Amino acid sequence: MRPMFERVMTALQLTRLSVAFGAVSDLWFMIVLAWMLEGTSMDGVVTGWGVGSPMTWLPAALVAGLVVALGLFGYGASLNDVLDMRHDATFSPLRPIPAGRIRPSQAAIITVCSLLVAVLGATVLGTWPVWLTMGVAVLLLFYNTAGRYLPAVGIVTIGLIHAVHMLIPNPGLAILLPVWLTMTHGMILALGIYILDDKRPRMTAQALLGIGAGWVFWSGMLLWLALERGVGLWPEALSPWRLCFPAAAALICVLVVRGKCRRAPTPRAAAEKLKRYGAMWQCLYASAWFLALGMLVPGIGFAVLAVIGFVVMTILREVIGLSGRRVEFR
Repeated sequence: MRPMFERVMTALQLTRLSVAFGAVSDLWFMIVLAWMLEGTSMDGVVTGWGVGSPMTWLPAALVAGLVVALGLFGYGASLNDVLDMRHDATFSPLRPIPAGRIRPSQAAIITVCSLLVAVLGATVLGTWPVWLTMGVAVLLLFYNTAGRYLPAVGIVTIGLIHAVHMLIPNPGLAILLPVWLTMTHGMILALGIYILDDKRPRMTAQALLGIGAGWVFWSGMLLWLALERGVGLWPEALSPWRLCFPAAAALICVLVVRGKCRRAPTPRAAAEKLKRYGAMWQCLYASAWFLALGMLVPGIGFAVLAVIGFVVMTILREVIGLSGRRVEFR
């Protein structure tokens, strides 16, 4: 019984599912939003299920979104460990592969199986979700093999991964501001983690300019896509003042993360806090967007889900031992 438990814990450490909550909440937000808007329109544009999404039964769609999010997250995390075996042997010897708790071949199998699980979950949502899932997988492969060695390219790629990932359940959604905020949030977090972890090559002024240019380009692409779909940045039927909800959520995120990072004993510990709170905040963004759209029940629901998710993340990291340290240390 104990060997089986240890194998499961090793697999969870490899896939880093303790911080996958943000990925799950992004897809759940898009699924619930599409379900709430099914059959309705804003300014003459239908904003419910989009291209290739046949799902109308919410529980099945939520389960499919959960499978896709966890599968893609596990794929990206385990792929990183498989490609970083030599690096981790020196700088992160307690990771599962260098610690000898799992063989590289087994880690590679988990990587492939995670991707297959994600694709299988996407088939429930439709044809376009499958293609977008494969697109995210390709972007993750590009980032882990090449993009991360060029800070400007890597940070922009992370933002693009967040944006495409969020569109998986509902590619035809007309309201794209939440996607833009998630992309921006992901890029800022990735930049902060890169600097706090003192990764190589070091961040330069030229790299920062490249990141800014990439953010402007993809923000412009999302704006163009929103205009093409006929709604624009925000439906005219809703007051622009409602955008105060997501703006306030973003401001509170900055203040909370800044305070937590300042109290961290080391820059690396600050980077870990940035990952944890950044993942939790994606669910709070979902709550804020629902409140902005006048949908009180899902807004409150996602706020409660954020609290539950943070508790679960903390348990997974500190009790079960998904932080990368051995369980015995606690």
